[in-house]
Amino acid sequence: MLGRLNDNMGKIKIVDSDLLDLIEDHSEFRTGHIDKQTGEILVTFEDYDEPEQEEIFEKLEQDPDRYLRIEPIGSHEGFRIMENFVAGLPEGEDRNLLWKVLSWKKPFSNFKSALADMGELRQQWFDFHDKALRKLAAQWLKDEELDAELVPFKNDPLFFQS
Repeated sequence: MLGRLNDNMGKIKIVDSDLLDLIEDHSEFRTGHIDKQTGEILVTFEDYDEPEQEEIFEKLEQDPDRYLRIEPIGSHEGFRIMENFVAGLPEGEDRNLLWKVLSWKKPFSNFKSALADMGELRQQWFDFHDKALRKLAAQWLKDEELDAELVPFKNDPLFFQS
């Protein structure tokens, strides 16, 4: 029995930025799959006729059990992340505005627009958001019983930050 290539090597490594990007992507134009043996993420695009895409589709068709489709989080999860961020802010004008924005139509785009002029708070949001997404991704991998570790992309400028 061959088993997984990874059985004796420990956890597979998955590039966090690639996974997090796909976990939040609700477009119908691309789909991601994780290779359960290597951690590589394969991305397919609708209506994109390139030899590389054909190779990916062939891999997925030839050994479908080897690949795990990446399902985007629901909008309720994304909304909950925004609510948790606002709930953790100190009382004040910014917090009140963000609570109000969450009750409007199109809360996602209005939330981003409101944060655009909030300087440091905007960066705090990005940090909070990324941490929350990493937590959701790690839990999803665990739920899927995939022994994996999220790692930064080596050429990512954030890779060098501690």
